[in-house]
Amino acid sequence: MGMFTIEIDSGKLKDILKKADKVCGTLEQANRKISLFSYEGKLYFLASDGCLYGYFDLAPYLFPRTFQPFEIPLDVVKQFSLELNGKVNLLFQDNMITFKCQNEILRLRVNYTGKEISFPKTSDSYIRLYRKKFINELDFASCFLEEGSYTNFFITRDCVEFISHHMGIVSYVRLKSESKLENKDEEFREFSLRIPYVSSRHIIKALDNEQAEELAIYFDDSVLKLHIKAMNYYTFCGDLAEENPDRIRNLCRSFQPKLRINSLQLQRLLRRSLILGRFSDVQLYTRSGELVVISQHGPIAYRGSMEIEINLSFSIKTKAHFLKSALTRIGSQYILVDVIDDYVLLSAPSLSRFLILKNEKIQ
Repeated sequence: MGMFTIEIDSGKLKDILKKADKVCGTLEQANRKISLFSYEGKLYFLASDGCLYGYFDLAPYLFPRTFQPFEIPLDVVKQFSLELNGKVNLLFQDNMITFKCQNEILRLRVNYTGKEISFPKTSDSYIRLYRKKFINELDFASCFLEEGSYTNFFITRDCVEFISHHMGIVSYVRLKSESKLENKDEEFREFSLRIPYVSSRHIIKALDNEQAEELAIYFDDSVLKLHIKAMNYYTFCGDLAEENPDRIRNLCRSFQPKLRINSLQLQRLLRRSLILGRFSDVQLYTRSGELVVISQHGPIAYRGSMEIEINLSFSIKTKAHFLKSALTRIGSQYILVDVIDDYVLLSAPSLSRFLILKNEKIQ
């Protein structure tokens, strides 16, 4: 590796480590490492949870050396940097990396991975949307998922759609976007990708710490990777989405509000129904001008109700915790309800966020 030294502001180092921490997550400790590599004269930190990758520009100037990428433990460097102020010097020598700030030193032996690191490839075709809007919509679409489930991304030239399902709940979000074609002779290529739940949650937390107002999203179909450019670069690997969005799209397009429910009242009943904590089953059904919420397990039973304006007939069964989590993020004081075919649809007044559940009471 030779020897070289760079200087970085401690505030920038802490900001990068904070974002890297969000990318790695806490579920798999083996992923809590950061890699150092150089690309086109710049030095980068790379963090990953195994599917989501974050690329963070470490040096604000051209870096003269190339070297074999290596790993160091994220938590050790993060702990060392917490209370630092001023400039931090990074010294690379004899398979060691040293972080020095004033009279404090952290020295680590590096771990060469033997793997080349590729930098995200952008293209002339991409979509552009607001960062906060992307975060909020993805948060709603994925908040009720658990490890082992997925968020499906569908991206067309004028919108981004998210579809997720878990424990009998399907979420659908439609987010308007703006497509860009730098090459006017090129057609926009629509694409879809299935992202693991944990990576969906990690990108939300990482982007929440970004300062960019807008995001640019690219898709590399040669390797099935989705690239997001903010102030830093993020990459998802995944599989082609298995969902066929047409049926869900058509259900949501057919939505005609029949009933309006106070969101806070319903969330309160769901919270009260958590007799087994997050694993509590719940049934919601309408009867004689009221919405009834029931949760029962052995000798323990809870029943609550709230008045409704119209006696729209339906009955749904799901997990109380997951439904409450989604309703908390629906973003409105009121929830609109419709029954279409064999399904109950819940929506925000914006008609851009939907929850779909099986109707157990088919008339």
